[in-house]
Formats: sequence, C-alpha cells, structure tokens
Amino acid sequence: MIKLAQALAVLTTVLWSGSYLLNKLAFNEGIGPLTLSGLRYLLAALLLMGITRVRKAKPKGDKLPFAMLLLLGLTGYAIAQGLQYMGQAHLTPTQSSLCLSVGNTTMVVLLDRLWLRENQTRWDHLKLLLLVGGITLYYSPFDSARFPWAGVLLMALSSIGYAAQMTLNRRLLLSRKVAPMTLVAGPMLAGALALLAIGLMVEGIPRLSLRIVLMLGYLSGVSGALGFFLWTKSQQALTAFESSGINNLMLIEIALMDFLFFGRAFSALQLGAIAIVFGAIIWIQAGRSAGKKA
Repeated sequence: MIKLAQALAVLTTVLWSGSYLLNKLAFNEGIGPLTLSGLRYLLAALLLMGITRVRKAKPKGDKLPFAMLLLLGLTGYAIAQGLQYMGQAHLTPTQSSLCLSVGNTTMVVLLDRLWLRENQTRWDHLKLLLLVGGITLYYSPFDSARFPWAGVLLMALSSIGYAAQMTLNRRLLLSRKVAPMTLVAGPMLAGALALLAIGLMVEGIPRLSLRIVLMLGYLSGVSGALGFFLWTKSQQALTAFESSGINNLMLIEIALMDFLFFGRAFSALQLGAIAIVFGAIIWIQAGRSAGKKA
C-alpha cells in the first residue's frame, strides 16, 4: 500500500511538472496568462464538481461561509495562480519552479512564525539564508540589465497568496472541521471566475486553436482534476511530511524536462544552486515534521 501511494504521488508530480512546459507553449500560441489560468481552473473546478455529483458524495464537516470561500479563491487562485502564470510568461520553466519553491517555502515559514507561532528554532534563519543563497547563486554573476525582474517579482507576490491560502486552510481544517474537498472545488471556482473575468478584460478574447484546446484538456483534466485525485489518494497512506518531500521532486523534474524538451543548458553553478535549494527545502520540512511530533 505504501509503495503504491508513493508511486501515485510521484506520478502526480510528473503530471504537475508537465504543466510548466505546456504553459510556455500555450503563451506562444497567443493566449494570455490570466485567461489561461482562469480557463484551466474553471474547467478543473467544474470537472471536480461533476465527479462529486456523479458519485453523490457530500463533503463531511462544516460548510464554508461565502466570505471565506471568496477569500480562499482570491488568495489561492486569483493571486497565487494568476500572478504565477504572469510570472511564467517572463521566465523559463526552471526559473519559475526555482522562484516558486523559494518564495512559497519562505512565505509559509514566515506566516507560520507570525501567525501560528511555529518553526521558532534557532536554525530557521540559516535555512532561509540557504534558500536565498541558492537562488542568488543560480543568477550569479548578477547582471541587472538581463535579470528577469518582472517575472521574479510576480512570483514573489504569488507566493504571498499561496502562503495565505495554505495558512487559512490549515486553520480551517484544525478549528472548523472542514473537509478537504470543501476547500478545493468552491474556492477554485470562485478564483477561476475572477481570473477569467480579469483576463478577458485585460488580454482580450483568445483564439482557441486545436493546440490550445488540447493543452487546456491536459491542464484542467489530467494535471488538474486527475492530479488532485491521485494526490489525495496517495495521502491516505503517506504522512504530510512524506507527501511534501515527494512534492519537492518537481524542482528536479522541471529542470530535467526543461533540458529535454527545450534544450535548456545549465552551468555547474546553476545545478549546484538547484541542489542547494532542494536540500534547504527538505531541511525546512524535516524541521517542521519534527516540531509537530514533539
């Protein structure tokens, strides 16, 4: 059972990693990042709701107040995913993954310290310094004229939304006994509608070619709905720490896909930087797991 769960979790990370490459290809087809993310999550939310209705499965636990549902949708999707997609339009898949790994981990740790009062060990600052040092090493020697300022800034802002939604989800699951499915489909639908509305106003109505339709099918159905189902299935046998560790494989997978499909070349310094960031995230999550067991 454990090995099957691990295999499902690894498969899910591969499906999610492939989304980074398809996003870049979709941007090249002329669809804007806000419209693409809005369509992706709208279709994924409708698919998840349809599956739930067919299975006649009602989520257990308290219902989510509309204001909280809207807040989760705006932070987790309109801000986190919308700005992330905008950032990806300015970055390579590996740069996007690296910035997101550093930004998400850093913001979650900081919010934990400020709000949940977790991760208060003396090693925390060193762990965060390793993260910052790793991404700094990746971009060295620093060239301000060639540095992708817009992409990195958008990724940093998206991490604030991601961390806010993650923290809210954890508090709701602990204090209100809200079922995990309740925190997914509804907020995803709300965030997707906001993203799509803004995208259509700012980017205009896209021309949906066959390639874009096929990409949306993968992003919403395979990477979105199926990915979420497989990940949830794997969590029945894996601990949160084990799931988080497997999720970190995306940093390596995306770099490998970037090399294989886009011919991206990496220097020894950049490969070392990716390894430092990967190791720092594993160390941070190991400390979080140990703190929860204590």
